[in-house]
Amino acid sequence: MTQLKDSYERKMDYLRISVTDRCNFRCQYCMPEDIKFQDKSHILTLEEMLTFAEACLLLGVNKVRVTGGEPLVRRGVVKFVGWLKDLGFDEVTMTSNGYLLEENLSGLVEAGLDRINISLDTLQPEKFQFITRRNHFEKVWRSLMAALETPLSPVKINAVAMRGVNDDEIAEMAKLTLKYPMHVRFIELMPLNGDTDGSRFRKLFISGREILDRAQEELGDLKPVEKDDPAAPADEYKFDGAPGTFGVITPVSEPFCARCSRLRLTADGKIHPCLLTDLDVPVKDAIRSEDPIPAIHKVLWETARIKPAAGLTLPEESRNRTMSQIGG
Repeated sequence: MTQLKDSYERKMDYLRISVTDRCNFRCQYCMPEDIKFQDKSHILTLEEMLTFAEACLLLGVNKVRVTGGEPLVRRGVVKFVGWLKDLGFDEVTMTSNGYLLEENLSGLVEAGLDRINISLDTLQPEKFQFITRRNHFEKVWRSLMAALETPLSPVKINAVAMRGVNDDEIAEMAKLTLKYPMHVRFIELMPLNGDTDGSRFRKLFISGREILDRAQEELGDLKPVEKDDPAAPADEYKFDGAPGTFGVITPVSEPFCARCSRLRLTADGKIHPCLLTDLDVPVKDAIRSEDPIPAIHKVLWETARIKPAAGLTLPEESRNRTMSQIGG
């Protein structure tokens, strides 16, 4: 088996599959309130996504994350997780907003899901409603607590940091790691076609370094945690005696492009090799061809060849896709 690598000798061994562009939230940094979703006729079937995943597995991709939009709004996604595990991936994970998680937990565990990441930007219900434009904090919190009682514990929490919105909760979010087996990570805000682009982005942005400094100032020493995976984007730390970890993901202030190992399959059948560019490589025709695996491999190698060394700029113009359409 030949390991898929790009032109910069970076292994591409981590696939993110966006099973849908639809979501039951409208988070400000992710999508506009009036977003127009793709017609369902343009979306790959789960069987087609599985064929793509199998082709990636044969080229050394050994980790896969199921994303959206919100993946749990896609009918059949729990079964899809089981299919991915049966293919033989070392790790199958999911990122969810948590709204539909509690009722799907037992199914996901039975399907073999290895880990769940829950997006949660605040611990205050009113602020949650402001950020997500939905009044669902209590349901998400119940899902989070329920997940901690399953083999999916410890749970990862993803919080997008926004100055003047939730940066006053940095210490409170960090304190969760002192009480629960949670890995809380603040992610720097990225300019990706929500309602937080342009000049508003610059007002809202807060760096990972400032986040760490503020957590340490209030809660004491943070000790670095050694990475299990050198390509992992989070820099993680631990407070003395804490069952969880606290970290930051810094795509803007300290980009980690040099260790990027990711591929993204969008729900409408395109490979997105770099989160922060508009580069898309169509793969739907290859997936639907008579002999799909070799056809997909040809597209994957072409994608690897054109994957950029780095992608982050702070654009004055909107990008073609929102975060919800890429899958994060």
